[in-house]
Amino acid sequence: MNTIQPKFFANIKEDMKNSLQFKLGVVTKIVFKKMNAQLVQEGIPVLAEQLPILMVVYFQEHAMTQQEIANLLQKDKAGIQRSVQTLHKDGFLKIESDIEDKRKNLVTLTPSGKFVCERIQAMVIAFDNRVMEHFTDEERKTFIGYLDRVAAVAGE
Repeated sequence: MNTIQPKFFANIKEDMKNSLQFKLGVVTKIVFKKMNAQLVQEGIPVLAEQLPILMVVYFQEHAMTQQEIANLLQKDKAGIQRSVQTLHKDGFLKIESDIEDKRKNLVTLTPSGKFVCERIQAMVIAFDNRVMEHFTDEERKTFIGYLDRVAAVAGE
């Protein structure tokens, strides 16, 4: 089996190299690097790390608070606020004060944000298809099932 071992893992013991944390870290780093390069190539000024925020807002039928976004993504509110502010400055998100509770901000997509989300969704699907074409349908289902199970067990 062809495995990818970045140079910084060269001196790490075999059991650590093959640990779940390291393997998922390597895959995440590679996927985000490829996605960021593709976003730059497409002229989309968004980082792969910001995609979950955009997509959560895109798929909601109502405005969301920053806390709701943080809860859904299981991220800290401060990190979400920084990304939301950046995406707002870039013209992809609209931030308005909640009429009922002025301490809360409601986040929605701008028309530009919706357009970018549609382009990103197409890119993500194409990337997923490029990777998954190397798996049979059964392998893909099994792989996704394993990832779901890891997420469930690790989240306990």
